[in-house]
Amino acid sequence: MSVNAHTRQIIELAWSRILGLDDGAITEASTDGGRRLEVPVDEHPGEDEQIATFVRLYGTSVLYGPRWLLDAARDLDDEVLALESTMIRLGTGHSARSLGEWVLYYAEDVPQLDRSSSVAVSYEVADAQELESQCPADDVTEVGLSGLDSTFTLIPDDGAGTPTGQAVAGAGYEEWQGLIGHVGVLVRPDVRRMGLGAYAGAIAMEEAFTEGLIPQWRASLGNTGAQRVAASLGFELAGSQTTMLLNQ
Repeated sequence: MSVNAHTRQIIELAWSRILGLDDGAITEASTDGGRRLEVPVDEHPGEDEQIATFVRLYGTSVLYGPRWLLDAARDLDDEVLALESTMIRLGTGHSARSLGEWVLYYAEDVPQLDRSSSVAVSYEVADAQELESQCPADDVTEVGLSGLDSTFTLIPDDGAGTPTGQAVAGAGYEEWQGLIGHVGVLVRPDVRRMGLGAYAGAIAMEEAFTEGLIPQWRASLGNTGAQRVAASLGFELAGSQTTMLLNQ
């Protein structure tokens, strides 16, 4: 189900602030039918000149980067510019390094959550770190679970408060602009495809909603597992983000 107009405006407001635009810039562009907005970071004091990112959101796109990049990309279609390979090609000669190509999802409803009696929820960062120690490094880096503002780690439990095993999954969220709760989920490899990721993610979403935040899900392009979890939690596809580092 699509997010309503008010929720969409809040999402657009958050991204306008993240990308250094006026508060209503993305919403105004979307209302006009969608167009590409440009943010020349080298002409805006305080912006990070080592980051270039291309965001598509509800029909409007924003290219944030140095003026030379904006000029080089102007004749490219959004579908082409969103490709990681295109961004890296444009950054040739500027020590460009990709940070990823992602799809963006949002939700405005709390998923139905029946509390489990076989796992307990820990709010301790140490338990999130313990889970990370059991997971592949690439997954740990992509999710960044222990570095999120709030974490919720699932630990097997006998139903009476006594742990019966090590952490199996975890989720958390990071607050963006006081408007969005960016959700991340990590599951131990040996217990994947058992619904633990969706359960942990639902807890994080519920907590984000409680704090007045709109949950955001960002999955690497091609990560079908993460996209399946997003769908199971009721997230709606809203756009994409492609980012690279320059002059490192």
